[in-house]
Amino acid sequence: MRKNITLFFMFLVFVVTGFANGDGKKDSKKPVVTVSILPQKFFIEQIAGDFLQVNVILPPGSSPEDFEPTSKQMTELSNSSYYFYIGHLGFEKTWIKKVTAIAPKVKYISCSKGLDLLEDECTHGENHAKNKQVHGTDPHIWTSPENVKTMSRTICAELVKSYPSQKVVFEKNLNAFISKIDTLDNHIRFMFNDSISKAFMIFHPAMAYFARDYHIEQYGIEFEGKSPSTAHMKKMVDIARAKKIKTIFIQSQFETAKAQSIAREIGGNVEAIDPLAENWLGEMYSIAAKMKKAMHIVTNE
Repeated sequence: MRKNITLFFMFLVFVVTGFANGDGKKDSKKPVVTVSILPQKFFIEQIAGDFLQVNVILPPGSSPEDFEPTSKQMTELSNSSYYFYIGHLGFEKTWIKKVTAIAPKVKYISCSKGLDLLEDECTHGENHAKNKQVHGTDPHIWTSPENVKTMSRTICAELVKSYPSQKVVFEKNLNAFISKIDTLDNHIRFMFNDSISKAFMIFHPAMAYFARDYHIEQYGIEFEGKSPSTAHMKKMVDIARAKKIKTIFIQSQFETAKAQSIAREIGGNVEAIDPLAENWLGEMYSIAAKMKKAMHIVTNE
């Protein structure tokens, strides 16, 4: 609590000095917008090209679950025309109300608007519906290509309001980006048509929207946002064996030891993915290929 209060007052100082000195903009010739995560930067640049300067709150390699923005980042946000936020990330919940009060001129746009949101569950899968524990809204909306089309339309519509002279360019770019997403979506659906398995296991359950899009099951090792207990680890081993899962997916932003332990227990392997990568399109192709490969491994157990 004391840390949050200190950060808040530091932010006030930076805002005042920022406005006085003209700091916070790396390139004064470009309008500035701020986003929460790197994939959003990719979406905006697909639409606006290099027309905008895009600031990103979450640095590469950081976890959105426990990250705390710096006072400098908050100052940069206060100098932005827009803040496009995800809507349900851990760090957004703890400070966005304070920021909106201090920087009311910024337009705050939720990228979750218009989406069919999922509950943030500890366990996913059709056989665990009765035992699931709900913890709010799953924030990982950008792992669904279908969601990203809606998010991109929301972003484009807002940018056109503020920069009407760019309407033709922005909308043309939006349509080109949506076409790329449709190609990605068709590619993934074709890949998964003949998959032997329809389930995957991951340490941090960040791929639920992806799983929903492509009718597969996600099993998260992380339990209630915490490192799993011995009992939960055993349960995950049993599920992996029952579902013939041999690959455990991990992300660099989270611990890997427990995932590696399960992989050893089932005679499998771990595979790294990065849903927070800036090159969202390339990473989605990569994730799909890795899952396709994992779902074609047949066990003899």
